[in-house]
Amino acid sequence: MTAPDPLHAEGLFVSLGGLPILRDVSISVSAGEAVALLGGNGSGKSTLVRTLMGLVPHQEGSISLFGEPLATFRDWSRIGYVPQHSAVAVANATVREIVSSGRLAHRRPFQWLRAVDHAAIDHALDLVGLAGRAGWPFAALSGGQKQRTLIARALASQPELLVMDEPLAGVDLHSQGGLADLLGRLADEGLALLVVLHELGPMAAVLHRAVTLCDGRVVDRETTGAHECQPGPPLPSLTGLADPISGVRS
Repeated sequence: MTAPDPLHAEGLFVSLGGLPILRDVSISVSAGEAVALLGGNGSGKSTLVRTLMGLVPHQEGSISLFGEPLATFRDWSRIGYVPQHSAVAVANATVREIVSSGRLAHRRPFQWLRAVDHAAIDHALDLVGLAGRAGWPFAALSGGQKQRTLIARALASQPELLVMDEPLAGVDLHSQGGLADLLGRLADEGLALLVVLHELGPMAAVLHRAVTLCDGRVVDRETTGAHECQPGPPLPSLTGLADPISGVRS
């Protein structure tokens, strides 16, 4: 029997504050597959990622993680999420303290770190090349080092699916190449990857395929900016709405 995909979503419609954001979006990621999510600013990439992680509600469609419906999924240690480093503001935390927070899903509240936790943290730091910077303050790191720290935090949970929101944003070209190499090795080892990108860049050699959003819809071409997207007609839905977001009945 074939194992279910780590991530599978079909027919997602999402509205925020009454504004349609995603329309009939479907996406899946298999084990060991590296998938890019492309699109210009305003195309819906970040909203889709947050929806897939259960952080934003969807009005229609289905999401399953490892074959389990999102609404009942609880094994979050199997999923690592890497936000943009600019979205993480900490004043005094060290690199190791940031990475250690990736073990929270494996521990009971207020439980001290165990030997297995320390080993996972050390391994994650080694993977991203920051073992020698473990005691450094996160705020003092370069953009590339901050991004590697956040990837290490996600890897410390020993996930089977890694979701990254623009991991190359604000990172110099040399560091971009290093991150791409690391992600390629992880995919070769069986980790499923979903990576939000503006353009393929150094990740082109790592990725197996790409899904492009334009005006909140999946399209069959790459777009360089939201201004290139032309709003499409309302899409039919299974619930009898011409557009489930607008609430206009057909």
